[in-house]
Amino acid sequence: MLLKDLLTVLDGIAPFDAAEPWDNTGLMVGETLREVRSVLVALDPSTEVIQAAQEYGADLIITHHPLIFTPLKRLDFQESVSRRIARLIQTSIALVSMHTNLDAAEGGVADVLADRLSLRDVQPLKVLRIGKVEQPCDLRAWAASLPFDTVRVVDAGRPVKNVCACPGSGMDFLGQAIDRACDTLVTGDVRYHAALDAKEAGINVVDLGHFATEEIIVAPLAERLGSLLPGVTTRAFGAKDVFVQIKGENH
Repeated sequence: MLLKDLLTVLDGIAPFDAAEPWDNTGLMVGETLREVRSVLVALDPSTEVIQAAQEYGADLIITHHPLIFTPLKRLDFQESVSRRIARLIQTSIALVSMHTNLDAAEGGVADVLADRLSLRDVQPLKVLRIGKVEQPCDLRAWAASLPFDTVRVVDAGRPVKNVCACPGSGMDFLGQAIDRACDTLVTGDVRYHAALDAKEAGINVVDLGHFATEEIIVAPLAERLGSLLPGVTTRAFGAKDVFVQIKGENH
């Protein structure tokens, strides 16, 4: 399959023009007329992922996070982004990113997160998903039951009933959570002052970490592409969080 045709398939999953204005999605490196026979799906376009793509013989890497966010003034190979661009070119591996367009799309990151939280009666609100838990429950008990390894909470003293979920960094949506009568906001990358604002507003916060709320899309997307791309082999790259929790480990 030509890359240009594969891009059309990806656009059908999560239209690139639906990305946020500040975002950078689509083709990062490569040319649209190249043949693609093998794809590696990953969260980040890291050196580790590029190395894995080489080992797998992949022609294309599809990531959630873009490699290029802002215009590059130079290609200095001592700089991380430029070095990875050079390696992709040298190894003839193309790179495509699906970021905020995939967050908000049907079946995208936000939907997978809502599913992992077992929310019911889920309503989409751009990148947010608003839903209910099966029955009202204590915040800490509910958070501890979630299928995530790293969880921290801001306890505003309310039971969990109506939940607003946002993958990645979602504290900017605190106002929408309040407007939609949510008692709990689930996201990642929660900063101290944003957490304090939420508590003052009477909103619980569950911080699962940026990685955990987005890595969950990699395997489902790879599986979905496997059914949509005849003759193309798809693999999911199983990454680990760049943060390592050490407190509480046995030494």
